[in-house]
Amino acid sequence: MIEVTRLNGKTMYLNCDLIEYIEATPDTIITMTSGKHHLVKEDVLTVVERIIAYQRRVHYVAVADVSAGKEPPEQPYHTVSGEEVQPAGEIESLPD
Repeated sequence: MIEVTRLNGKTMYLNCDLIEYIEATPDTIITMTSGKHHLVKEDVLTVVERIIAYQRRVHYVAVADVSAGKEPPEQPYHTVSGEEVQPAGEIESLPD
């Protein structure tokens, strides 16, 4: 869920998995998959950034092999298609 502000100043939370699209007309209109529309104070970019931050929190996976007695890595890693990868911005070099 992401936090957005209605035009009347009240805070509400939307399930971002159910957002179909977002428009700026100039107010920001969020259309849900149900067809319901929400007018919010935040601009489109802010809403998109909140969705991305939420998705990162939800899909974050810390990789640690506790059964083999290994400690978790100091830097968090993500799992993508069964491979461990470092988060963006922290990759020092590409594999050969």
